[in-house]
Amino acid sequence: MIICLFGPDGSGKSSLARVLAEVLTRRGFRVRVSWMRGTHTLASLLAVFLSRFWAFRGRDNPYYNISIPRKMRRLWQLLEFASVIPVILSRFILPRLLGYCVIAERYLPDFIVWVSLTTRDVSYLRSLEARFLLALSEKASVKVYVRASEAELAKRRNDVGSGFIVKQLELYDKIAKAINAQVIDTTGKTVAESARILYDLVKQCS
Repeated sequence: MIICLFGPDGSGKSSLARVLAEVLTRRGFRVRVSWMRGTHTLASLLAVFLSRFWAFRGRDNPYYNISIPRKMRRLWQLLEFASVIPVILSRFILPRLLGYCVIAERYLPDFIVWVSLTTRDVSYLRSLEARFLLALSEKASVKVYVRASEAELAKRRNDVGSGFIVKQLELYDKIAKAINAQVIDTTGKTVAESARILYDLVKQCS
């Protein structure tokens, strides 16, 4: 099965994925923890190239310090989509076909939020490719939105402003509702407490 964990950075996805992997491994499952960041493959190479030119320099994409001009946003979104397909196949679909229980600590919803934020286009959620990725996300065996309050995320992540966190949460909330995901709010909880909730959800849904 594919266990999809998604949510903003600092919400606790990586810690929960690690604990869940340990628990499932002890119970005899073959487990693979996989993740996706934002920009991949062809888009990643092109981003490195574009970062050399002042016209593309900016902070919308913090990995490469680039910003995509407004007229090029749609083209870039399509390029990001094409570039992520090999990642989906190699890190998630293929291991599942090989009999692994795949724990996705960052998955398609995270990619959608990433593209939306880095191209400054909240309407991206309504695009054809985003709707396709959301439909694919719905097919995951377990879908869990890992979130925390704005104040808690700000404490855990001092590298981003509150405005960015608010935008992230708004997008994630919409996606969680769209794919009918379970929600774990890690605000004020220890990793062990959140992990117990996650394991119970996995047992119920699998």
